Amino acid sequence: MSVVPKSRQSEAPDWDALYRLGSPSWEKSGPAEELVRIIGQERLIEPCTTLELGCGSGADAVCLAQHRFEVTAVDCSPLALERAHLRAEQAGAPVRFVLDDVFEFARDEGPFDLVYDAGFYHSVREYDLDKLLDMLWRVTQPGSLYLALVGAAGERAKGGPPQVAKDDIRDELGRLFDFVHMREFRFQSVNRPEGYRGWSCLMRRPDYGV
Repeated sequence: MSVVPKSRQSEAPDWDALYRLGSPSWEKSGPAEELVRIIGQERLIEPCTTLELGCGSGADAVCLAQHRFEVTAVDCSPLALERAHLRAEQAGAPVRFVLDDVFEFARDEGPFDLVYDAGFYHSVREYDLDKLLDMLWRVTQPGSLYLALVGAAGERAKGGPPQVAKDDIRDELGRLFDFVHMREFRFQSVNRPEGYRGWSCLMRRPDYGV
């Protein structure tokens, strides 16, 4: 089991400050191609109650809503959510956006049938993995799905997402979930036409019965 040593742990970034400086590197003009593939082309997940962790300016939340998912999207950046509200309004997409710290939100909300995470896990694990796992337990129930898009280790490229080894993902998220698939994909980026290597991890919380 891999745990980030305390000596290597960082503090949580000031997410709103990153938006005030412009469009962060993870922002994109449209939804993640991997999300579109999973819910649109492959239909691996049927419409259901959905929580998006760290929704940013809302491209993926709007995409989910347009595919008939009942979406609650949470972010702690007021500026990001202003952009998200505008995006949803222009698209006519019914999304419940919540300005809050995800960990505080999870104390009283849920469970959800699907938790969607395009970069939350690979960022938060660097400074508080245990808190993240506790939150995921609170917002899911047996049978709930968790779709995490995670930066993949091994690619030498500047400016990409935090990188996580495949075995570490299995060790950490496998504490709560069974893996449906773990496959490679590419994160889109305005800074790099070919994008960045990532893992698409679809998981299900097991039901062990009584």
